[in-house]
Amino acid sequence: MSLISLYTKVLKDRGLEFDLIYMDKYDEDEDFDCRNKYRYINPVNQKWPKAYKAYRYMTFFRFATNILNREKYDFIIVWNDVAIFMFANYLARMYSGKYCLNVRDNMMYDKKIFERRYSRVFGNAAFRTVSSNAYTEFLPKNVEYIQIHSFNSTALEGMQPHQFLRAPGQPIRIGFIGYVRFFERNQRLLDIFSNDARFELHYYGTSANILKEYAEKNGIENSVFHDTFPVNETKKYLERIDIINNLYGNGDINLRKAISIKFYHALYSKIPILVCDKTYVGELAKQVGIGFEVIEINDEMKEKLYSWYRNLDFSLISQECDDYLELARKENEAFEEVMIAFVQASRVQEI
Repeated sequence: MSLISLYTKVLKDRGLEFDLIYMDKYDEDEDFDCRNKYRYINPVNQKWPKAYKAYRYMTFFRFATNILNREKYDFIIVWNDVAIFMFANYLARMYSGKYCLNVRDNMMYDKKIFERRYSRVFGNAAFRTVSSNAYTEFLPKNVEYIQIHSFNSTALEGMQPHQFLRAPGQPIRIGFIGYVRFFERNQRLLDIFSNDARFELHYYGTSANILKEYAEKNGIENSVFHDTFPVNETKKYLERIDIINNLYGNGDINLRKAISIKFYHALYSKIPILVCDKTYVGELAKQVGIGFEVIEINDEMKEKLYSWYRNLDFSLISQECDDYLELARKENEAFEEVMIAFVQASRVQEI
């Protein structure tokens, strides 16, 4: 939940106290600067049947609503789409006009069966934010949405953006930073780039060791791995790489419409990013001039990538990244003004 700082920083800067209520499905206690932290330990195994996983998630409902009923908060920030679904009826009934919704994924918003449920919770919200404007294609209509850019300046504070491209003769470092998934796709990358002295493949984040085992088994030596790390070390790993690996695929609507955090990492670092075809984030990255579109992972793609990287104009990339980030900051500032206005209005009503 590192990106909740987009909201909590607004509160902290104005001296407003807040509590955090969340389900910990990893059973890893984390420090968080808030008044009260209500942690519901509820490990979830991704291999469990969907119905049982859904039941486990729903047990959090009683835990959270007991606290919400007792505390009678001035305002509720609903962080993600699972929470929007779980608490939809409760929020619309008990906290109408005193909560905001943060859409970061497609939680069956496009399913007709849930149309009424979502229409009510979205309609009764004080305001609604989306991490990608492309999501509005499947969200409830007749309400307004505010785009919030997933730029975590707190996690990247103190980082030095790149000042130049990797020098000719040095290996170009392609890095994946974050929760490592899509193993078949990344194993294919490791195979194609295997022991090509022009490149190095870096994987930093939870489950990176799975790919490390694959590389060792197949004798792939131009690869670097480090498993789980604290969020505040993200900048350290961004400084080590030259291209961000954002190859999640385009197999479902979430992947096609989302804007990943890695896009903002690329902008801030001023480095290129690998993107999949037929994706919204791919179109944005190409518009800025930092996106290399991958349709198929093969030797031809590798050669085109090498030529493309070597012909980039870093000064142009730097300026385009600065321009986009300035726009993102202004839009996030506009969101902050809306948020604090509603929060303060709720407090006045309580007084």
